[in-house]
Amino acid sequence: MCMNVLFVSQNSPFESIGGVERYIDNLINFYRFERPLESAIYLMLPTKKENHIKKDGNVTIYFDNSLNLSKSDLTNKKDIQTKVHLFSKNVTRIIKKNKINIICAENFHTDLPSAYTLLLNVVAMSQKIPLVLQLHSFATTELQTELINQLKWDRISCVSKSIAGDCYQKGADINYLSTHYLGVNIDEFNSDGKSARDFKKELGLLAKNKIILTATRITSGEKDILKEKGIINLIEAFSTLSFRYPDWKLLIAMGKPPERFNNEFNIAYELLQGYIRLHNVQDNTILKTFTLDEMPSVYREADLFVLASENETFGQVFVEAMSCGLPVIGTKVGGIPEIISDSENGYLISANDASILAQKMEILMNDPVIRENFIRLGIETVNQKFTTEKQFLGFNKMLKEVVKEFV
Repeated sequence: MCMNVLFVSQNSPFESIGGVERYIDNLINFYRFERPLESAIYLMLPTKKENHIKKDGNVTIYFDNSLNLSKSDLTNKKDIQTKVHLFSKNVTRIIKKNKINIICAENFHTDLPSAYTLLLNVVAMSQKIPLVLQLHSFATTELQTELINQLKWDRISCVSKSIAGDCYQKGADINYLSTHYLGVNIDEFNSDGKSARDFKKELGLLAKNKIILTATRITSGEKDILKEKGIINLIEAFSTLSFRYPDWKLLIAMGKPPERFNNEFNIAYELLQGYIRLHNVQDNTILKTFTLDEMPSVYREADLFVLASENETFGQVFVEAMSCGLPVIGTKVGGIPEIISDSENGYLISANDASILAQKMEILMNDPVIRENFIRLGIETVNQKFTTEKQFLGFNKMLKEVVKEFV
């Protein structure tokens, strides 16, 4: 069955870096370079420029200004109404022109004003095509829960069982819930790849320096993301080790935020620098933003990956790090235990425990037997469960089932 799929997202890998952006980037690359799967893929993504179209192989991207929301847009009712009206017109035009069979709305319960979500439902019903909601994050407000439970979704696809379970507990119909993990391109993220750049040298480091890496966003609307992502806890744990291991460096790889969060990013960056000075590790800590294309090389330059989150929907960065041959430490929250099995392919610890975190970091930096075992089993885990091919094949099969059931 030939199928034309439209993915709609406010998060674009051409604009910022985050979990949804990683997913979109993987999706584009998979359908562009891999077998067509009898599906043509269309994406509607935000742009600050004039509306334009980019076609690459089996993928067509509509860059649309109606999805680009500035801070002023979000606070001005008239501006929102104008953009929502344009969005409705433009998505309808794309559906008709390309004979779209199914729509996938990425994180539409949280990333956009609810008017977008409501109108997308209306458009799907008026055009008589199924609509899938893909959840990359938990519903954290009553409105977000109601958008999931009360609107007409033909399937609710979750990026982890943790999110699916949370939805079910909050009233979502079990018959419409499914889980499809985020995959990683193992041709790009692998332990054998060679970097065209010497990132250690670029960072002013010597060959003897060992790198403890974390990679995360540092802004997310009103959330205290530094605490939620465990960055403060990691800095505290690192500070207890750095005086004994002066050649160890902490690299905090920060994701570029959407433009509307630039001010919050600058505030969070200054706050982060304050915590680093507070724990007296400013000479051993590096803050730097990297692009998605640079991350495979960054992982391969590191010696250990740590993300000590208080809350994590899935943990795509763990899959990427493991695929690149890094031992990992995560926390027993959200979707992370669906990736890491404690003491088998990594360490799982409780959140906000700097003492235990420091102990596990010291073990993995110093014990070659445990390191190599975690690395080997980590690569096996990714190859068995988390490749883009495995995940997108399963996701594509689910979409075909939804289209068939809808007809």
